Amino acid sequence: MVPFLNGLAFGLIFIFSIGPAFFLLIQTSLEKGFRKAAFMALGISLGDILFVLMILKGVVSLLEEPPIRFWASIVGVSLLIVFGLYTFFKPPRISLRHEQHSPEGFMRSFFAGLFFNLFNPSTIIFWLSLVSIVHINLGYSGNEKVYFFAGVLCTILSTDLTKSYLAQKLKRFLTIRAVRILNKTVGVILIGFGLRLLIGIF
Repeated sequence: MVPFLNGLAFGLIFIFSIGPAFFLLIQTSLEKGFRKAAFMALGISLGDILFVLMILKGVVSLLEEPPIRFWASIVGVSLLIVFGLYTFFKPPRISLRHEQHSPEGFMRSFFAGLFFNLFNPSTIIFWLSLVSIVHINLGYSGNEKVYFFAGVLCTILSTDLTKSYLAQKLKRFLTIRAVRILNKTVGVILIGFGLRLLIGIF
């Protein structure tokens, strides 16, 4: 129980973390509503869970091989930049209320969050670093690590949902021009993250 509570507390450190997923969630909440942003947050959370499970099982140790790590990073960064370009150039729109209840739309948002997180190189670097810190500094056993990361993941998902809900409250101030500016801003941010990671690779 103590490792889980420590994980909940540790996750609070990342409440104000600002990465590409943060901007994507805010944009989705403002443009498409809280429910679709919530499904996207669930997809992002599932990606985090998969990474943690793979790291704890040792599968991600394959990425320590320089050639595999290099090309995996190149693919991930390329997808991040392409997604940023798509966001920058996509036409602005404000969804109607009935569109927010489309099951297909919910699943698209869920898988968009999942694949965005899985192909974001900074995510795997983040979880690898955190696992190293827990292993070296906290000395948790196998089960204790699982409880700790369950706590961290619960806190991160809760804060993502909270950010999306608060952002959706601003929706009534949206105009087509505001959405266009939002799309271009998020696109530039995503491209910027991708370019920064690309520089780090080389």
